[in-house]
Amino acid sequence: MLTSMILGILTIVLALAFSLLHLAAAFSAMKQKNYSLGNTCILVGSCITSLALAIFYFVPLATILLWIVGSSIVCYGAYWNGRQQENQHISHHIIRITSAIVITVLFILL
Repeated sequence: MLTSMILGILTIVLALAFSLLHLAAAFSAMKQKNYSLGNTCILVGSCITSLALAIFYFVPLATILLWIVGSSIVCYGAYWNGRQQENQHISHHIIRITSAIVITVLFILL
């Protein structure tokens, strides 16, 4: 019982951090009038992941599906930004994809 509560809290905290950090990054880029496809994808993906978190306790299956779609769009947007700027930081992409996969697995375990 206690383990599942800790796992749930950990999942929500990690997912919220992932979603809000990317949302802040997208808004920051939009504020600087950088309306590239990558930034738009990050904005849309982080909005989808935020929606997934909002419906977490009501529709768990939809949460998992929305999370997978949203985090995939965020990862693609970040990859696209690096490609457009010709400044790829592979380690950033590996960390982003790994954290998205870990959060997805945690959602599935709940």
